[in-house]
This record gives sequence, structure tokens and C-alpha cells, in this order.
Amino acid sequence: MIKQRDIERDVGQTLQRLRQERNLILSELATTSQVSTSMISRIENGSVSPSLGTLQALADAMDVPLMALFADTEVSADVHHVKAGEGLMSRRITQGHVHNYLLLGKHGRPGGLFQSARITISKDQSGTLPRYQHEGCVFLYMIKGDAIYRCGTEDFVMATGDTLSFDAKLRHGFCKIVSDEIEFITVSTRPQ
Repeated sequence: MIKQRDIERDVGQTLQRLRQERNLILSELATTSQVSTSMISRIENGSVSPSLGTLQALADAMDVPLMALFADTEVSADVHHVKAGEGLMSRRITQGHVHNYLLLGKHGRPGGLFQSARITISKDQSGTLPRYQHEGCVFLYMIKGDAIYRCGTEDFVMATGDTLSFDAKLRHGFCKIVSDEIEFITVSTRPQ
């Protein structure tokens, strides 16, 4: 069972981590949240039990959901271990295109969503290749094959062993499969 003191400590440590990730000093967070620097310091040290209103003001000032401050109070976490050649068989269906893929891992937290997949697309079944656009980042690693990948208005020739990473707010996706088949790993993140 989690004790109140443990929750206060965990919330304080999370607040400090989130503040530091945003390169905010105490006085900046205090000004934006209208919570005193001494109160923020006491919360970060786990020496006070703040009200939900105070925590909401701090979360709003850092542009995170309130629950992000409680992320480290959980006593359980998901871990996915996928053995070679395994994964959750999945299918992507879009207008004029279908491909199968192995979902290698997927995690969602208050800070965002992470997903990785191993995807195979054959040239003769590629149809209308889908385009994507979302917040977050994408990383691709070409396991085999040749294709052209478009990010925004730029085309990238992708071959076995090549990687590509980019801001996912650019419209992106394969625009041409050159070899008979391509296989690649994609890793993406999205804020929640």
C-alpha cells in the first residue's frame, strides 16, 4: 500500500523533473502558476501536501495534464519483451491501401504515446500509399528493400540500412516502393 508521505515525495520529484525538463527555474514557474517559490520548493521536497488546485495551477503553467504529476506514484508499469520474429500481428487499412505489420511495443503515459512496429509492404499490393501527419517524432530503419519516403516536400531515397528521423508534424509517408518488397521498423511518439 502506498503511504501519503510516499505520494507527496513522488509528486514532488515529478514536479521537479517536469520543471527541469522545461528549463524553468523556481521563480519562473512561480510567476506563471501564481504559486509561491517557497511552496513549490516545499512540494518538490515532499514536505507539504499541496491542494489539487495548487497542483492544477502548476500543471497548467507547465502545459501538462494534472495526472502527469502523479505519473511516478504508480507501483506498476508495462514492459513488453518481444522475441525475435514475434510481435502482435496487426493490419493497417487506409483508403486504397492495406499492409500487415508486427506491433513490437506500445506505451501510453500522461506525457505521450510511444509505438514501434516492424512493417512489410510489397510493391504489387501497395495501392495508394498512406500519408500521415501528427505531433511527435518518427524514426524509420530500413531492414530491406528500396523506396522513396516523403517528408513535407522533400523526397528521401531509402535503401537497406538507411535511417530517417523527423518531426511528425510534416506530412509524411512512402510515396513509391521501388523494390518488390520493403521491410522496415518504425518508432513514433505522440503527445497525449
